[in-house]
Order: sequence, then structure tokens, then C-alpha cells
Amino acid sequence: MSTEKLIENAPASAMSSMHSLRYYAEPATIFEELPKATIIAVSRADASDISPLLLSYTIEVQYKQFKWRLVKKASQVIYLHFALRKRAIIEELHEKQEQVKEWLHHIGIGEQTSVIHDDAEPDDGAVQIYSEDSIRNRYVPSQAALSIIRPALGRQQTITEKGKIAMQKYLNHFLGNLDIVNSREVCKFLEVSKLSFLPEYGPKLKENYVMVKHLLKVPKDEEDAGCCICYWSGCCKSKWQKVWAVLKPGYLALLNNPFDAKLLDIIVFDVLPTSNEKGENPVYLAEEIREKNPLRYAFKVCCGNRIVKFRTTSNAKVDDWISAINDAVLKPPEGWCNPHRFGSFAPLRGTNDDATQAQWFIDGKAAFEAIASSIESAKSEIYITGWWLCPELYLRRPFDNHSSSRLDALLEAKAKEGVQIYILLYKEVSIALKINSLYSKRKLLKIHKNVKVLRYPNHFSAGIYLWSHHEKIVIVDNKICYIGGLDLCFGRYDTREHNLADPPPSIWPGKDYYNPR
Repeated sequence: MSTEKLIENAPASAMSSMHSLRYYAEPATIFEELPKATIIAVSRADASDISPLLLSYTIEVQYKQFKWRLVKKASQVIYLHFALRKRAIIEELHEKQEQVKEWLHHIGIGEQTSVIHDDAEPDDGAVQIYSEDSIRNRYVPSQAALSIIRPALGRQQTITEKGKIAMQKYLNHFLGNLDIVNSREVCKFLEVSKLSFLPEYGPKLKENYVMVKHLLKVPKDEEDAGCCICYWSGCCKSKWQKVWAVLKPGYLALLNNPFDAKLLDIIVFDVLPTSNEKGENPVYLAEEIREKNPLRYAFKVCCGNRIVKFRTTSNAKVDDWISAINDAVLKPPEGWCNPHRFGSFAPLRGTNDDATQAQWFIDGKAAFEAIASSIESAKSEIYITGWWLCPELYLRRPFDNHSSSRLDALLEAKAKEGVQIYILLYKEVSIALKINSLYSKRKLLKIHKNVKVLRYPNHFSAGIYLWSHHEKIVIVDNKICYIGGLDLCFGRYDTREHNLADPPPSIWPGKDYYNPR
């Protein structure tokens, strides 16, 4: 739904209230299913200090195939608890506000006010309305949070086990609810973003807020607008701004916030030199910067001809970032900054045996087998184009044992399952070529209504004479693409043995071996 603007002639206090509620608009979903978290260890920096808020918890989180560890203090967990409570209370107040508005409208009072709908604003900025059951599920009991404090009130040897049990119990309260897990507060606590769980970008390494100054000013959410005295002192109006950094094996990406997938900048890693200008060895990608102000903590990332400076809020965070970046890029064998095979800029990677995401096909047997398997696995759409297409082509041989692998039979089976099939054929000049695309079109259109066929071009009406369509493409579900090489037609099938004869015919039906075109 579009966000409702301020009702005309409403008091200024209403504007402030509505503005504060906009912060709680739901971000785009990051978690599709519930993650799992396990407390690995409990410790505190000073054994003589019995302050319960100084306990540190090492938490291992797993989501699908991704696994990462977090170190959180009890004070951070308590802060998360109050943030979730505040969120639930404001959402409940907004729900009551909507109910009052509907009641006033029902008795006729609300008809005197006009509401302006701003369709220009995106829907994801709208305040979501929840039922009472949904809001109730968002509450995390205070007793669960208070139990975190109790383990510190005891002997040293009992802290670890009691701490694990108390924290695990609290984590289970909000990790068992998908709405809470996808809230801004929990996503930031778990250090996840829109780029965290994209498998093509590699494992999840490290993410968090950092400060940079080389970017243009980007608009911030209300929560990131600055501190409370900025409006008088201007203390946060420097060139430094807070961005979300995402570390992956091959790059460091900067986002406006964890819920925005649009990149502000990306630092792509490259192979490091053997020594620096001073002759020092080894060379590291990330190094600490000593600021003149002792209250500022900074580090830099040097890659190629780029040097990007970052600031954090503590020296410990600087050490964490430097360690994470250098470990990610130098860890063999997948580290991007190590020397790679054939002098490549990137390590071996991919899904095939040779660590690539592309696969070569030399002969028709392997290519047609792969295409047939992909067509059989299609779920939504199939795109096929080529210079010549034969509906009666068998993609698997011997053809007597694979009657269902005939191209028209494969497409018919998928079309009946609801898969949309789009085919583009080259419309030949029939006087010069005998590929008979009109026959192929009519044959394919008879298969099913989900099969769409187009021939191109109309040579004479379009004035196109000296052009021929030779691209060979098969695309399945917009995920797998076969490009170049072989048309799905007669005369293209062959094996690695390149047999000269086929008695009796089992590989080539009729004159399928004959390839004059």
C-alpha cells in the first residue's frame, strides 16, 4: 500500500508522530527461513569484574549453507531486547491509531478530512499494519532478557554453563519467529544484508557499519541521520559518513544500509606485489592507520591504484576488520591475492570439475544430452533460436531407446506442464535454402498453445537481403544458457569416436549423418 501523508490541517505533533513511525517500515526480506544459532563460548575480559553486562558470547549462526560466528556482549543483547520491545510497542500504537481512524470514518467524522496518497514513494517505505496476534508474537518476554544477567552472579566456574543456557534460551525466543528475524534490529545484530546469502558471491565473511569519506553524500534513514545535537553543533556534518561494508572473498562492497542491494562502491581485490615501496615483505591488503586524534580508529585498504580509508568506533573493531580482510584474501587456495594458475587475476572457482561456471561441448552427443536434461528440468520458460531447427531431431541416441528425447516430444511434455516456450527461427529465402522453416513453425505450433514461434526476417518487405541468422541459443528458466556451435537440426549429431558407419542404423536415423547445410 502507498504511504498515507499527513492529513491536511493536522497539528504539528501528528506530523512528528507519523514521521517517527516511518522508521519501522519493514525492510525487504533477507531470511526466507529461520536461521539456527548456537552459543559456543562465554567469557569476560576481567575475571575480577562481576558486572553482568561485560559477559561476551561467541555465537555460531547457520543459515542454509552459510555459517558465521559473532562475538556479542551481554549489553548488546540487552540493547537488542529493548529495541525489539520499542518496535513492538510502536507497531501496536500504530495499529490502534488505524483502528481509531476507521472508527471515526465509520461514524462520519473522518469524512471531513482529505488524505493525500503519494504514489511516487516506494511501497517498501510504507508502514506495515499487523494484527494483534502478529504484534503479540513480536514481543520477546523481559524475563528472557533478564535471565542473561543472572549467570554472572555466581562463581567463575559456573558462569560458562549458566551463560550458555541463558543466552541460548533468549536467542530461541526471537530466532523462532520469521517476522522478528527479518526486522532491522535482528538483521543488524546478526550482521546480515541483501548480499549475505547470494551463493554466487561466495561465503559470508564479515559485515558491519564503517565510516568512509570518499563517497558522495547519500540519504540516510532516520536512525542513521546523526546524533541528537547535530542540529545545533553540526558535529556530524563532516565528509565522513556511515555505510554498510560487506566482505566477500573477491571484493569489499559498500552499501547505504544492509537492506539496500544497490552498491555505493566496490573494492575489487587483486594479486598483491611481493614487496612494497620500502622493500618490506610480506605485503598486506589492509593495514591500521594511526590517527592524530587518539579517539579515532582507522584502517586502510590498498588494492591496485586505490587506497580507501575507513574508520570504526573502537580499536578492537579495526583489528577485526584488518584480520578478516587479510585472512580472506590471503588464505590459500581460494584467496584472491595469492598468485594464481596461469598468472590469472582470480582463483579457480565455479561449479564444474575444473572450477568454472562454463562448460565446453565439442561433439553433438554431449551437447544434445545436456540440452535435453536442461529442457526436462525447466520450470517456467524455454527460449530457443537458431538458423535451422528440426522438430523430429532425437537429442539422445540410440534413437530407438530414447523416443521421448525427440525435440517435439520434449517440448510438448514441458508445455503441458505449463512451461512457456518461445522459438525464433531464421526465415530463409526459399529459393536459395531448403531448410523449410515454415514447416518447422507449423509443426511446433501444433504441439501446444504454450509454444510460440516467430520467423524473422521478412526479407523483401523489410529490405533485408544479405543477412542470415546464425546464432544458436537455448535458455532454460533464465539460469542456464547454451550458446553457439550446434543448431538443433539434422546433421549435427556426432560422437567423440566419429564413426564412419552405423550398421544397422541406431545413431543416425535416415540421413541424419548427412550435413550439407
